[in-house]
Amino acid sequence: MNPQTSASAPGRTFVFSREYPPTTVGGTSTVARNLSTGLRAEGHDVTVITTLPGTPDAERENTDEVLDGVRVHRVGTSSVYHTDTGLSDQSIRVHRRLYEAAEQLAAQAAPPDVVIMPDLFCYPEAAMFARRHHVPLINILLQDFRAITPYDRDGHRVTSGVSAEREHLLDLERKAVHRSDHTVFISRALADATTGYYPGNTAPSGVVHLGVDPAEIAAVEADPLPWSRRRRLPGTGANGPLLVACGRLVPVKGFDILLTALARLGSVHRPGASQEEPHLVLVGVGPEEPHLRRLAADLGITDRISFLGDIPRRDALGWMSVADVAVVPSLWESFCYVCAEMMAFGRPVVSAAVDSLRELVPSEEYGYPVRVDGPSGQRTLSPDALASSLRQALAHPAEARRRGEAARRRIFGHFTNTTFAAGISALTRDLTEGAR
Repeated sequence: MNPQTSASAPGRTFVFSREYPPTTVGGTSTVARNLSTGLRAEGHDVTVITTLPGTPDAERENTDEVLDGVRVHRVGTSSVYHTDTGLSDQSIRVHRRLYEAAEQLAAQAAPPDVVIMPDLFCYPEAAMFARRHHVPLINILLQDFRAITPYDRDGHRVTSGVSAEREHLLDLERKAVHRSDHTVFISRALADATTGYYPGNTAPSGVVHLGVDPAEIAAVEADPLPWSRRRRLPGTGANGPLLVACGRLVPVKGFDILLTALARLGSVHRPGASQEEPHLVLVGVGPEEPHLRRLAADLGITDRISFLGDIPRRDALGWMSVADVAVVPSLWESFCYVCAEMMAFGRPVVSAAVDSLRELVPSEEYGYPVRVDGPSGQRTLSPDALASSLRQALAHPAEARRRGEAARRRIFGHFTNTTFAAGISALTRDLTEGAR
């Protein structure tokens, strides 16, 4: 415990995450950034220990910079993740380098008052460092691997080209849930599921929902570029109704169901317009992309879909901001940033009524929830039901706008990064007070 920290002041915080912008592999990077900048706004002295990918082993220089008031210490590594998980030589080297960097930073000034880990892959080094310096370790759990891996066609993809063994993921989860000083679940659905897997002796836990950055949303809304890009869409997208979906192209996201629904939806009649075929913009990369492109061709809707791939975050948000209807057809979500962001833009969202999506869209007052059938791991979403909800939202724009505005108010009232950071900050105070 740092003796110089007063009882009431936020302390020094170390955040361990292999991903941190501009290195964006998945949602972990966004959570790490929002966590760090949010705690900084709460008065914490935040240092992020992360990777500097693409650095050869012989040239593993570390870099140090300040971004948005957060000290970001990047450790030279050949990549963020490796094709092997568990105790491979490559993984051990990355763990060791991150740990050594944290020790050097602690020696330069003072050990932190708390260690936070929004990246499960950082558990070994974060836990060892926290125990050595006798400071609390907070585990922010972002995913339920038992719920999402049954939908994978082969191995679980941590990134588009990097797979991870399910057993190794579950082993890391078990250790983190049992041995951290506190586990933060990012939704009630994730908390209920995960604690049900470990009915025995687990660490204390609680729910702190993630949230959007209102300033970021406002900046995107003020930018005319997304509307210009929309007008340049090929085919019917330039003038017709626009659907937008965003996420990693993996089976659990349900994009194959969305494509089937789009084909069955056909043309839609909107007030004051002729029959028009909606155009779908799909943002994201992943192992399902070849399958989805083939499916689009088989369904005869290739010219009605724009696969945009891995685009900058600002551009992805821009597409969300100009959608007539946003779509989230996932079969499982721990917390859906994409859905929250679409709602924050006031877009009417057609979403699967599962897990944390039901926390964001609890009723038809805030969007168009679509029923999902079957137990976790074997869920099905009817393409016809999805198409019906899309038609309802597109054909009645006034009602869709009303639900979109209600969704916007809900997000800004309950799911912002400010409330997320305040919840984590309060937790760190409680834990550090207990340590004292």
